[in-house]
Amino acid sequence: MLAAGLETLLEEGYAGLTYAKVAVRAGENKSLISYYFGSKQRLVADVAALVGERITVQVLEELVDVNTVEGIARGVLTGLWNVMDEDTRIARLYFDLSAVSVVDEEIHLAIHEVKDRWREVISGYLFGAGVGEEEVPAAATFLMAGTQGLAIERLEGYAPERLEAARELFIRAASAAI
Repeated sequence: MLAAGLETLLEEGYAGLTYAKVAVRAGENKSLISYYFGSKQRLVADVAALVGERITVQVLEELVDVNTVEGIARGVLTGLWNVMDEDTRIARLYFDLSAVSVVDEEIHLAIHEVKDRWREVISGYLFGAGVGEEEVPAAATFLMAGTQGLAIERLEGYAPERLEAARELFIRAASAAI
């Protein structure tokens, strides 16, 4: 059912998600969705965790043996780009759920957990790269914000060469600033 919820969200977005659509995809009775998840928001929160884990796994693959801020920034962006190359809908869903999280507390908590996990991963690598403990929280936030901004630019389809130049500029700026 979780896979059916994910696929429904990828295809329909949050606004298009209904128990009936998930049930059809899962080949199950829609009352089972309510039984297992309790609410639409809980189903979406569980899907958000799944999406967050999928992105985190891709990013971690790019951070093997990385020990510089430049390598961390490049690895985080490359990992996210890999996710987007594989299925752009994952990034679209992440941003869709981020928007919903502004008005829905349960979704907010789920997205917050995803971001906390990313922040934890990035912070660990920054600390390992020699970034001072007092700077790590701000540096992790800076890297996450820049990465998300560039991802939105990519989703919106701006000129690839300009986006690649902006990506490299961000990596150099992050390395110099942190």
